[in-house]
Amino acid sequence: MLGRSLRCVGVRTFSSNAASSAGIIELIKQGQADVALDALEDASSSRPDDWDITDAYGSTALTLASRGGHLSLCRAILPHVTSSVLNQANMFGSTALMCASASGHGEVCKVLLAAGADVNIKTRYGSTALSKAAEAGHASIVDQLLAHGADASPNVMGKTPWDLAAEKGHAILPPTDVSTPSQSNAVDDQELDTTPARVTRILSPMHVECELPDGFTVVVTKPDNVMVPVRGQKPTGEATLPASSALL
Repeated sequence: MLGRSLRCVGVRTFSSNAASSAGIIELIKQGQADVALDALEDASSSRPDDWDITDAYGSTALTLASRGGHLSLCRAILPHVTSSVLNQANMFGSTALMCASASGHGEVCKVLLAAGADVNIKTRYGSTALSKAAEAGHASIVDQLLAHGADASPNVMGKTPWDLAAEKGHAILPPTDVSTPSQSNAVDDQELDTTPARVTRILSPMHVECELPDGFTVVVTKPDNVMVPVRGQKPTGEATLPASSALL
């Protein structure tokens, strides 16, 4: 049957669409990524050798598979593509890694990075895989990209990935070292509590929600120019209030 694989008594037949990259693209768009995968994994089936072919929007089969989160298909395609195809951008300037990052497909990002995907390619507007992941709120992918040397420079509008995340309501901040003050900080001759707390949520530029070791939740006031990472450690102290009393 056209565009489908037949599985019965150990026999498979594949659409001839899968013999070309254009055919793989069509199968993905038709929601038949599994058929494309079967064809690529079948030793008797011919393999495409034109992986730089794109759809009308400039997306390759790898880009579409990455955007759709088709991990196994991406793994099957990657050994056959060149570095230029791996990093090929569509008409919007997005690469396979950018599409996977924006769509939240962390495992796909992992295999693309392992294959040598360029983490710092930019669109004409300065968007990167990192900025797309941050704007979409995919914190684990942000961490993954940073670990591979992602550049957090502002885009052409002067906005960093963290700015874009904040505009969308995502509590994703750059990983920064938060210095721990001495255990005897004094303000107005009053000792401050410096118990390390885990930052669980960014409430505003000056307020972060923290969880103490005993499980109690507090809201900590900080200078608006001091950045702290979610899940990072911050000493509690000045203007520390029970979370229930925060008027935010």
